[in-house]
Amino acid sequence: MDLKGNIICNKCHKGMSRPVCTCGNTICIIRFYAGKTYERRRDERNNVMTYPEALRILTLINNDMITKGRLFDPQDWLDGAVKERKFENQIEEYYQDKREEVERGELSPEYCRIITGYNRTHFRYFHGMDIMQISKQEIADFKRSLASLPKIKSRQNVLNALKAFFNWLWVNGRIASLPPFPTIKGNNAVPRRALRQNAQAELLERIPEQLRDPYIFAMETGVRPGELISILIKSVDLNNRVVWIERSKSGAQYRETTKENTKLPVPLNDVALAAVRRNVIGKFPMDYLFIYPKTGHPWSYKTLYKVWKVNTGNDYGLYEATRHSFCTQVVPLTDSYTAQRLMRHKDKRSTDNYYHAFSDKLLEVVQKKNNIIELVKDDSQK
Repeated sequence: MDLKGNIICNKCHKGMSRPVCTCGNTICIIRFYAGKTYERRRDERNNVMTYPEALRILTLINNDMITKGRLFDPQDWLDGAVKERKFENQIEEYYQDKREEVERGELSPEYCRIITGYNRTHFRYFHGMDIMQISKQEIADFKRSLASLPKIKSRQNVLNALKAFFNWLWVNGRIASLPPFPTIKGNNAVPRRALRQNAQAELLERIPEQLRDPYIFAMETGVRPGELISILIKSVDLNNRVVWIERSKSGAQYRETTKENTKLPVPLNDVALAAVRRNVIGKFPMDYLFIYPKTGHPWSYKTLYKVWKVNTGNDYGLYEATRHSFCTQVVPLTDSYTAQRLMRHKDKRSTDNYYHAFSDKLLEVVQKKNNIIELVKDDSQK
């Protein structure tokens, strides 16, 4: 392909057709014409232009001219525009947009903190690159670089965060098209487990009595830890035996909504009701239901998990012992829609992920199959 434009030496200003000019200089300038003459002196990483880079960029400029025709904008290819389009500058604008979403209550502060951290730990791979020049190949190479992360889920999260950023670029007209993204398949996460009620009771006995009620409530209602430590007295309705789950905690911030962005009541069985009654005494509507006795302040994430781990001495995590166990216990007792509602999931598939059937229950079902066969045989012999 015959390229429109020239690559010239920045010292003697003669045309260059090889990496070293006849004057011995290796630094060059791109000149191209689009209504008037334009110059480009830096590559995408803001380094001085070498001949191989100049040839590559001039080829891209020509391709852009052909693709866009009259819509071609030479400003897109000048040094100032390229600096503005650098990955690190664009992603900072994206993060600012996400911070504003957090302030409006549209995004979880914890999620915003996590994706912002990716820029320090993973996305430095793209720093210095022009977002318009990041192609399928660069993204595929980045995916391969994530192989050092031991958890497949972690790799998937990083790649999904990058894809969300590029989607934002495309929606806001900063890139012409969304580059294809590879997928990361597989799952090497440790399988979640559930506890029976007697096992839960044994673990509760190891926790000091004055610290026990939040864990009792979580086991009997299946609420998430962030919701548990955010409940206010005004959300308690003892007459109707419910607590409205309307708030949650994300990172260090309280949110006036939940993970599913719903505000729903959870029913209180006798055990949960007793725990609530013990904790509403002498409190006002805007007080927290569960207060950590040693500080007089609401429970924090750190304290909730630390008290559990220190006292139970068990390899079952708090989430497994509460929300996962609650789901596993209620699913066999009711229909799928009621179980989904008790878990406050929008999608039944989410409830399925929390149900871990006990092996003896499964054995009981298949054993019944044999019993039915025996009954059929007996009836046929009459």
